[in-house]
Amino acid sequence: MYERLDKLRAEVKRMEKKLEDDKARLKAAQQRLQEAENSQILADVGAMNLSPEQLAEFLKLVANGQAGNAGTQATIVTTATDKADVAETKETDSEDDFDWEDIEDEK
Repeated sequence: MYERLDKLRAEVKRMEKKLEDDKARLKAAQQRLQEAENSQILADVGAMNLSPEQLAEFLKLVANGQAGNAGTQATIVTTATDKADVAETKETDSEDDFDWEDIEDEK
């Protein structure tokens, strides 16, 4: 007589278990994503070859909105010969006008 209720209760328990498992998988995926983002940030910053002082100055410029505006391309160029040079910022109105070969030549 109560078979239908028993089936529904069993279904609710299965769904609750599945929900718990999915939440655990979501949390693990979020942690993997955070680790990947952190790794990418470190790789990008390391590729810039900036001293800690230069990096701090650049981040201050970005925080103050002085390193580039929306719609512009900001590029940090450092010279390999003298890392004490302050990073230079070049801005262009569009990516189509930007000459990437100039940057390659400067390196």
